[in-house]
Amino acid sequence: MSALTHDSGTVDEIAARARGRATTVGVVDGAPDRSALLTAIGRELRFPGYYGHNLDALDECLADLSWLPEGPVELVWADADLLAADPATHETVLAILETAVDATASGPRPLHVVLAVHS
Repeated sequence: MSALTHDSGTVDEIAARARGRATTVGVVDGAPDRSALLTAIGRELRFPGYYGHNLDALDECLADLSWLPEGPVELVWADADLLAADPATHETVLAILETAVDATASGPRPLHVVLAVHS
């Protein structure tokens, strides 16, 4: 699987497919701005209490994931809201996610990111 993949269907359908592949699945749908996205990712991937809700903290937490059970981790992100509202943040978050996927690929909790394409 490449760093970021696309899947089509409803978010629920995409999440169900992810649950068949991963030990931990987080689903982010309807995050219209940076703050909402950072909060949603932190909640869905059960980030620790020290998570700072900023892009640097997102990068740090995604590169670790040691608080999650071992096994594949999938983040399903319906990203259309943020893409429309804040393209610059969208691109930054995509870059952070790609880096995290690469950093965790050979570890006990490899991260995969699926961008949901609503159908």
